[in-house]
Amino acid sequence: MKYALCVGGFDGSAGAGVLADALTMAHFGVYAQSVCTALTEQNEDEFVAPGWVIWERIEAQLETLYRKHNFKYVKIGLVEKAKILKRIVEFIRDRSPDAFILWDPIASASAGYHFMRDAEQEDFVPVMKMIDLITPNQDEFALLGLGLSASRGELELGRDFAVLLKGGHAKGKNAVDTLWTRDGTQHKFVSPRVPGADKHGTGCHLGSAILANIACGKSLLESCEAAKAYMDEFIRSGEGRLGFVSSSGR
Repeated sequence: MKYALCVGGFDGSAGAGVLADALTMAHFGVYAQSVCTALTEQNEDEFVAPGWVIWERIEAQLETLYRKHNFKYVKIGLVEKAKILKRIVEFIRDRSPDAFILWDPIASASAGYHFMRDAEQEDFVPVMKMIDLITPNQDEFALLGLGLSASRGELELGRDFAVLLKGGHAKGKNAVDTLWTRDGTQHKFVSPRVPGADKHGTGCHLGSAILANIACGKSLLESCEAAKAYMDEFIRSGEGRLGFVSSSGR
């Protein structure tokens, strides 16, 4: 059994958050266990409130799961602020120093609710250096000051950590994701944009697909390629805002 830990929000629609993480990882044969950072009130079309979970309750969840498993693959999603992210990452590094940690920063819900309103770029810089892969979209890349910090020499993309800049919300006939790996190379993943596609929770599913493939022994580059192919199928799946990719035939 391959295990992974997903730390993030609970979305009752299962379109995003830890439920979506579990669905995606199961597709790749990985068993996801979860820690809830926010008990959100939402469906696939509407976001009402985040329902933040206090650190003491997050820590208690982590403690309980780590008594049974020493997780080597961890995905972090929705967090209230940099201080909470730092505490989560420090907890994981203390228990599993060599764990692969992926952080999918979430600046806003697809229904329009905005998080990280008071985010200070300098608060995130130290903790980002403790993470292996960060998967922001264009807005999150700017909000976290990744490009600006790199130009000022505070961070070196692909050296301090790997970055996958998602292009799904950008304009153009193709969706282009850009990966900076820790060996200093850059890779681009291009797929045709699906007209009218507006699936809920695409960032959660992409990050989970990447981590699941890493847990299965693939390289970061191979995992991003496999996740991109999975997302192409996910975005084209059915009508409405909820996507689903069957695991039949595995």
